[in-house]
Amino acid sequence: MKKLSFIEITSLYIGVIMGAGFASGRECWQFFGVFGRNGYFGAVFSTVCFVILALMLTYIARSKGTADLGKLISPFENRYIDSMIGWTLAIIYYSMIIAMTAAGGSLLSQQFGISKTVGGALIAILCVVTVLGDFERVSKVFRLLVPVLFVIGVLTILLTIKADFGQSGAVTGYKPGRMSPNWPVSAIVFMAYNSLGMTTMAGNCAVNAKDGRNAYSGAVLGTLCLGGLTILLLRALLTDMAFSSALDLPMLGFSSRISPVLNIIYAIVLYGAVYSTGASTYYGFSTKLKSNRARKYIIIGGAAAGFLLGLTGFKKLVEFLYPAQGYIGILFIVFIIINYFRQLRMNRNQQQ
Repeated sequence: MKKLSFIEITSLYIGVIMGAGFASGRECWQFFGVFGRNGYFGAVFSTVCFVILALMLTYIARSKGTADLGKLISPFENRYIDSMIGWTLAIIYYSMIIAMTAAGGSLLSQQFGISKTVGGALIAILCVVTVLGDFERVSKVFRLLVPVLFVIGVLTILLTIKADFGQSGAVTGYKPGRMSPNWPVSAIVFMAYNSLGMTTMAGNCAVNAKDGRNAYSGAVLGTLCLGGLTILLLRALLTDMAFSSALDLPMLGFSSRISPVLNIIYAIVLYGAVYSTGASTYYGFSTKLKSNRARKYIIIGGAAAGFLLGLTGFKKLVEFLYPAQGYIGILFIVFIIINYFRQLRMNRNQQQ
């Protein structure tokens, strides 16, 4: 891998978070929008936590000279704990096939009135074909998709804020999720959930940066940009809270109010983001499977089971599945903090 500048590291941080859940607006609404203006406090708090975590991960990775997940997360240097962390992440990666088939179904249903079964099944099939085929070749498409998603997503957010459609219903009284009952808890869970995907990328960026200055500045700038995007997205969602609450994919709904052309473009790009998020995380799950005859059938059967579970609906999954992953992420963050201070102490002792 070529040595990365701070600009390239910044773009990688944005790319790893700005997937289907973020771009749809559902994730931001569930974690921040339901709290109204108090959601801004949550978004700022989660941004600060992101910056601190990114700096810690960068320090650990550069000190140990590795991006290995077990060594980044675990402070215990125990192969059984490392294996447990690996399998826990694999299970979390598997759960994303459930969320993404649900999102794909909701998207085609909301946009074209097509049955959620069709949209979800298509995502499941595409993910299976990708994971069973040449993932490296298809991943090039994903890398091209992220900049397009970023441009279209930010454009839609800014146009929504500028349009200021006005409130079509209540501006208070929206029920938060049971697992994220208030904005401080919700902010921590949001950060912890997203950190599960950020950890691997943060480690790779740290060890492949041109130097320490690029590694740390890229980590800070990347997480600050993510925070800024989250606040802008929240501002857009709060322009019409009842509208945002009612839809599985609120930003897709806002794009339709701005322009039919933008709406079609946004729907296509968002469906591509759902596919890429589902395929990349399902691939992460598949790497834990042994290379034998059963592997193919496990991948197909696992996707089919995920699709059936995804029929419960994207809104419910965001409310329960994402926070559950966030609570697991909190445990990993505690490990990372312990690991950071342990490594800091070791480095200081070596310098004395």
